[in-house]
Amino acid sequence: MPPYKLLVAFLFAGGLTTAYAQHDHAEKNTTAESSIKFDLVLRQALSDPELADYKMESVVMTLAPGAVDTVSHRHDCELFGYVMEGDVQIALVTKVPTTFSTGQMFYEKRNILHTLAKNPSAEKGARVLLIFIIKNGRAGYTPAYPSKTH
Repeated sequence: MPPYKLLVAFLFAGGLTTAYAQHDHAEKNTTAESSIKFDLVLRQALSDPELADYKMESVVMTLAPGAVDTVSHRHDCELFGYVMEGDVQIALVTKVPTTFSTGQMFYEKRNILHTLAKNPSAEKGARVLLIFIIKNGRAGYTPAYPSKTH
């Protein structure tokens, strides 16, 4: 897919505002002392004929003060995150966290191992707009170490 097409799709998604639960592990990580919540903003098929097999999903991730998610997982899609409020630490395959603050954006390439999402503040919440560009039929979320079924 040409890079400019992805950029156009991303810019289109950047101006949207509404709410969705995206991560399967979100429920497991919601506790009184450390909660992370995911709310759908918009799920939309892309209209460009060259992107007909793709959809955009946007989700607001809300991290309570001190919230930590260490469930390793992957996204079989391109992921962009824009920090709307507070600070968030993100660690990928290197496991070295990078801090992003209000107004900053990060990118996770397809299927990279995501190992940490954390709100480093004990007093202030954080909110991040996550934008996923997903090819139809691919999983938006996959645990890195799926449980064995016997």
